[in-house]
Amino acid sequence: MRSFLLPLLLCTGLLVGLTACSGDGESSPDQAPRTNTEAQSSSTYQTDPVPAPDVAMETMDGRTINLAEQKGKVVLVNFWATWCAPCRKEIPELVDLYSSMKTDGLLVVGIAVDDEGTSVVKPFAEKQGINYPIVVDTTRSIESNFEAMYGLPTTYVVNPEGQIVRRVLGVFPTEKMKPTLEEMLASGAA
Repeated sequence: MRSFLLPLLLCTGLLVGLTACSGDGESSPDQAPRTNTEAQSSSTYQTDPVPAPDVAMETMDGRTINLAEQKGKVVLVNFWATWCAPCRKEIPELVDLYSSMKTDGLLVVGIAVDDEGTSVVKPFAEKQGINYPIVVDTTRSIESNFEAMYGLPTTYVVNPEGQIVRRVLGVFPTEKMKPTLEEMLASGAA
């Protein structure tokens, strides 16, 4: 029985992995970063920024945030889910970061991709004390506007000029990134 179970589990894992990596056909697993450090530090956006997508997002409280209209601000677009352990780990840090920098022009937008939608995201957000806008994207239509989504959490950093300058796969390194965010905010105010 054991000799049958191991190959079955391996095949199931491979199938799940291939399904999770499938997408619009433009990204492939071969293009995925090999390590979390590589994903955080070698993003091509740092040397070759791309325009942030012109996407309107409706928050859970009924407001609309149009990413293209956020010029002059630094925006963190954070894709996450309630079931994602690293996502849950980074939320308190994003809450603190937003609290300390929102008056300077930082906007954090959390994009929850839970299939169950608002029914699980809203109570979770309230319990966690999330103070930044939350968008629920059960169809992954917002995610499809961003390239290179390889897992959760993933955060895109948009500069005051409206360009994506960094993609961070994994927990957002708030303390490490805070000086960079402050510098971007200062240059946007100039």
